[in-house]
Amino acid sequence: MSKQSNRRRAADMCDKATGVGYQRSLNWAEENRISRLRPVPDAASSDQRRFEALLAHSLTEPLRDCQLDGAVLGLRGVDPCPDQPVLRLHPVMANRMVAELMPRFDAFFGGMRGVPGLRLTCSDGHWLLVDVGGSASVRLAHEDPDWTPRLPGRERGMTDIWRDAPTRLSRVERQEIAEWGAGYGHAASGETRDLLFSRVLRRPCLINVAGSAHGWANTYNHHTEDIVIEWCCGVPAKEVAADLRRSGITAAADGVDCRPSFSRDPHPERIDLGDAALVLRCLHANWCKEDGVERIAAANRKRYR
Repeated sequence: MSKQSNRRRAADMCDKATGVGYQRSLNWAEENRISRLRPVPDAASSDQRRFEALLAHSLTEPLRDCQLDGAVLGLRGVDPCPDQPVLRLHPVMANRMVAELMPRFDAFFGGMRGVPGLRLTCSDGHWLLVDVGGSASVRLAHEDPDWTPRLPGRERGMTDIWRDAPTRLSRVERQEIAEWGAGYGHAASGETRDLLFSRVLRRPCLINVAGSAHGWANTYNHHTEDIVIEWCCGVPAKEVAADLRRSGITAAADGVDCRPSFSRDPHPERIDLGDAALVLRCLHANWCKEDGVERIAAANRKRYR
């Protein structure tokens, strides 16, 4: 296969995964920033990977099955810059997304919610989510140029860490970060997990195929090492997984040991990298039609008012 053909295939997949546009993707291919085997740029550093992985993992539980218009993690696309990706937010889901990511201690739950170390800031007219304990950040893009994130007020039983420690890591955040970094008992496992989940965040258009039938899916996790996305009907899970593999989601990365520490059989509907997994499930159900697709979509939209 010719070099130009490989570049075109890389550009096509980059656009398909991120929505950044074919011509821009082709420019990246011609500049050797992407390739057929790795068509989506990775995060530039381990800190950036960790921050992006926490964003993806932390959004799964609060969003669950209340997405709108197929924005499974609340994203419509991404500009996958290595240092500071730009996340294109669903305009209705945007405020809820940002609010759920803000770190807070829940006395009733007995633990932290949100992303440890995350703070919201504005720079040069752009809203950023930054890691107060490091150099990682992402930029938020909203279709309304005058959008300002609407954050929740103080709630009973909830300590807003981002309000009480705006420029430093709190003790509970340091503990959460240390536990997250340990992975399944060793740092290499955590680094591989971060690589996989960061890549999930950088491929929203492929992830959103899960919600293409009716506009929603169901997202959750069992532990720190997995993300689960399941949907009632539509595109088979093995097709979504195949496209994700073609996008380079399991490609090797310099400085990251992707070998698993335990043995498990491969599965066409599960993306494995090291000990971490992205689990994809199409339930082939018909309850969505019985319950009324329009009624469910309307109920989901009400949750964001």
